[in-house]
Amino acid sequence: MKNDAQHADVVIIGGGVAGLSCALYTAKAGLSTMVIDAEASQLQTVKQLNNVPGLSSPAAPLGGSDWLIYARSQAQEAGAKIHGDRATKLSLDTRPFHVVTERGFECTGDFVVLAVNLGYPWLTELGFDVAVNEHVPSGKIRYVVGAGYDGVTAVDGLYVAGLLAHIPSQSVIAAGQGAFVGVQIASRQLGRPYMWHD
Repeated sequence: MKNDAQHADVVIIGGGVAGLSCALYTAKAGLSTMVIDAEASQLQTVKQLNNVPGLSSPAAPLGGSDWLIYARSQAQEAGAKIHGDRATKLSLDTRPFHVVTERGFECTGDFVVLAVNLGYPWLTELGFDVAVNEHVPSGKIRYVVGAGYDGVTAVDGLYVAGLLAHIPSQSVIAAGQGAFVGVQIASRQLGRPYMWHD
């Protein structure tokens, strides 16, 4: 590990719906938050979001790429940093956990959230048991066996968000689950229930 590796309270691998929702809540709680985003979210290809209540209408359509731009901006305004790169290595041997990206960026985090829907081969390399997420008809998505909606894994401090947590493939559900993971981490780190109401 390089001595100049950046440290964050929370490192989130994946900048899609669940990852950005998680980042918004951890950053808003005052936790230093780093998102490693390869910009590969499946939402980018969606021309109009019709399945998120109150978000889009025929008169004012909102596409997936627009949503991602707004969500990144909102997370950054709350204090999250976003590093555009693909994570290629995650060391879970000691805490803080250590992440290395394709282009050599290194960071450490007291908590790591994996929010990469198609990143399951990486999870098997890390020793996680994964199974097909039967909520997703394509059969391409896996989930971490034993992890539920709370995203908690067998490794203390490592969470999963989005479809890796065995939820259905709906943007609004992924956003809520990611936010839930963020609230749990914030509550744990702050030592009290974290609540954010506008």
